[in-house]
Amino acid sequence: MTEKVSFTDVLRNPGFLNLWINQILVQLSFNSLNFALIIWIFKLTDSNAAVSALLFAIYLPAVILGLFTGVLVDVIDRRKIIMGIDFCLSVLFFALIFVKGSFPLILLVTFLINALAVVYSPAEASAIPLVVRKNQLLTANSIFSATLYSAFLVGFGLSGPLINHLGINFIFALGGVVLGVAFLLSLMFPSIKSVPDAQGKKLILALSGKHYADIWKFGVFEIMDTIKLIKGKLTVLSSIMILAGVQMATGIMAVLVPGFLEKSLQIKATDASYVLVIPLGLGIVAGGIVLGRFGNKLVKRRLVAKGILLGGLLAFLVGIAPLISPAIQYFRHARPVPFFYQPSLSKVLFAGSFLLGIAVVSVLVPSQTVLQENTPEKDRGKVFSVLGVAMSGLSLIPILASGVLADIFGTGPIFIGIGFIIILTGLFGLKPSLFFKKEHLSLRVREFLGMGHWEN
Repeated sequence: MTEKVSFTDVLRNPGFLNLWINQILVQLSFNSLNFALIIWIFKLTDSNAAVSALLFAIYLPAVILGLFTGVLVDVIDRRKIIMGIDFCLSVLFFALIFVKGSFPLILLVTFLINALAVVYSPAEASAIPLVVRKNQLLTANSIFSATLYSAFLVGFGLSGPLINHLGINFIFALGGVVLGVAFLLSLMFPSIKSVPDAQGKKLILALSGKHYADIWKFGVFEIMDTIKLIKGKLTVLSSIMILAGVQMATGIMAVLVPGFLEKSLQIKATDASYVLVIPLGLGIVAGGIVLGRFGNKLVKRRLVAKGILLGGLLAFLVGIAPLISPAIQYFRHARPVPFFYQPSLSKVLFAGSFLLGIAVVSVLVPSQTVLQENTPEKDRGKVFSVLGVAMSGLSLIPILASGVLADIFGTGPIFIGIGFIIILTGLFGLKPSLFFKKEHLSLRVREFLGMGHWEN
């Protein structure tokens, strides 16, 4: 009989408790900073393209380091990794206070912070199985996942009000202090080591000897080995592309939202915390609860397609709203004001963001589940490292392009274009026969898309 494990049992484990507290402190600081920097860069430059450059600096480290971090954290004591990252992040947060007026220096510090985050995440996640018993692993992962989403909500939700009332320096200083506390607590961590595999040992030798040609060969080997793994597996490949698409859309939205709120809707960008972030998080939570209860009864492919379609419709409606709403055309205020001065618009944004949260979770959860179900356990780490690289890499050019185009044409047309593309993607998932004739696709592709969609 399997021993029942409670949350309390897991939290009584000192190793896990230390790790969990560290996660809370780091994630709260990190998420608060990302929101604050998006708003600050827009205020500093009045440019969507500048926000694009910031998002580029956020995503680029994952592309450069993503394939190596999984192996790196396996060959180094995770306690030292977490300690070092906590300390360096604290220093970089304080540094932002002094460079906040320089756009290039902000980009440099942002790149460094996110490079450290790319290493921190796998170090932290891979440490969990080493500090808890096997029967506690599922509960421990559940706690970490819940904390991850909660930290996103709280961090993004609090940043706007804090900037409004206490200023941007307060965000940087508070994050630096919180990360300093995380560093001090990490001094009490036990050593968290694992035995490296053959590839890990090769990488250690290459790094210690500064054999850059061997490091390059290792990276190429990892890429080719993972490509072989996913080659021919439509379910795995499509899940990776869908999840990468969600990341891309999220990045583009982050670029467009400050300008859209302030210039199109005349709502202060900092109030995105109230009208966008919080309802989005509530939608994700509500959708997750419903999926957890009834998701097994639904066809994953159709659920994902409907979620994509809903997300596309919402983006399209956001884009056309300034064109069709008389309220937007005749604002009484000549400058951005708090959201409660625009109650009708704010209610619509709140409801739309809530629905978007439901759409996002309807896409993410089934796609991640399919990816896990169709990937061998021994190769899952490689596949997810490729997923991280794909999610960031495929986002770089669209994010840059969206900012530049938004400066030229405005944010509304970009929302309309993105919404239209997403709608077509959702329709393809629901009704592929609208786009292709049956005889134009192979049997394997038709089976993947669902034979029931094809008309006689």
